[in-house]
Amino acid sequence: MPLGCCRRGLDIFLRPKQGRIFKCHQKKLFASASISEPWKHHSIELPVGVSGRVKLDVFSPDRRAAEGHGPRNLLVHLPPGPSIDANETPSIEVLPQLQHSFPPSTSLVSINYRLGYGIDSAILPKESTCFPVPIHDVSTAFDYLTSPTSPYNADYEEAPKICLLGSNIGGALATMLALTEPNAIHALAVVEPMIDWAGLDDIVEQLRTAETSSPISQKRQKQNATTRRGVKNQSVRAAAAELIKLRAKLFKTPSAYFDPFASPMLFLRAPGKDTPSATSVTDQLVHEAGLDLLNGYGDDDSQQSGSSTLTGLSASSHNVTETSSDENDTGPDLTPKTQPRRRKVLRRWPAVGLPESVTLPHVKIFVASQTGQDAHPVSSEAEDLARGHAALMRAQGLEMAELMRRACFLGREKSFAEEHVRVHERQTIDELEQQPEHQIQKCAVQPQGEKAQTKAKLQDAIEWVAGMFARE
Repeated sequence: MPLGCCRRGLDIFLRPKQGRIFKCHQKKLFASASISEPWKHHSIELPVGVSGRVKLDVFSPDRRAAEGHGPRNLLVHLPPGPSIDANETPSIEVLPQLQHSFPPSTSLVSINYRLGYGIDSAILPKESTCFPVPIHDVSTAFDYLTSPTSPYNADYEEAPKICLLGSNIGGALATMLALTEPNAIHALAVVEPMIDWAGLDDIVEQLRTAETSSPISQKRQKQNATTRRGVKNQSVRAAAAELIKLRAKLFKTPSAYFDPFASPMLFLRAPGKDTPSATSVTDQLVHEAGLDLLNGYGDDDSQQSGSSTLTGLSASSHNVTETSSDENDTGPDLTPKTQPRRRKVLRRWPAVGLPESVTLPHVKIFVASQTGQDAHPVSSEAEDLARGHAALMRAQGLEMAELMRRACFLGREKSFAEEHVRVHERQTIDELEQQPEHQIQKCAVQPQGEKAQTKAKLQDAIEWVAGMFARE
């Protein structure tokens, strides 16, 4: 009798639902269960629109083995998508390590949304795919995973506890889901999400202005920018320019990236400017990069004229009047035109209904920590570009966290908002090497470089999500 009581008490203590397992024991328990009961992998193809399809990679445990390990959990993973960062971890490398990080009652679903040039030519078209296609793919897949009438939820009485995990563009799409489907999501973990395509032009213009201004004001602006971003202005500007070139391939018109579903930052604040309808700094960068109508904004057959379609200009904006001299006209006018400044007004969330009627899921944003400009005085062009990209993603992540705390928790205590929305800044390789305990590992860390940091941030996000599954 006493032995039965002790065993019952031990079972209650180790029950995953209670979330009272120590972290080290929790990892061992999950890992051993995953090894003994390998998860099954199968693919699902869902129709999207008239002729589109999206592929889901599903990793699910054996149902009989998972029944005694708490409620059903579902981790929705969104791959990073196209990026200027060569160190981005491909989705195929991420999934194996995800399988051994969660309790056996967890299923993993990776939504292989279409964007850019797809890896799987059997599912994805050979031509480049632009926004808003990935938005439709992710929304269709999420509806399939959450609908009570879906075959995925057949024979289950309760809906699964859903956590989202994404990085780069996948992080932006995951953020979009968290802001539009908050009641169905338990937690959101994003690694350096690309959540504001519309603000890239402002960064380039500000840095250009700083370089052409007077020496005193130029020095002041550079100091402010360096203090805010922690890296050289040239690195930030180069990264922003590369992202603008990438944007020209992923969006057909500026109105597509001014859509809050593509730039989730705009759900919580105004963009600060009107949607471009004239030549801007974007056109110059794309023109200098040699992106023409075949790989820039204008892929439509109806727009294959000699005029630029990089900003969705109407035909009338390029017409030359009869009194003008078009003999010397060699192309479109690429002189940047200053747009009127608007206030980046905070927007109410949710847009309709009472703020108390919905609560934002638990959010944690993983970014690189800020480093001093003197930490890496000599570096290659690729390293500078990677640091500039990390600085931009860090700035966007910090701003998104602040906007969520202000816009999504109106009338509530500040501590409640800070508890719900957190930011994790991971130390860079340079910072780790300066610490005494890491001096011995310097030779081992250096060859891995920035790619190791990308994987480390992802691993931090995985561990946090695993803890959120155990949290009520």
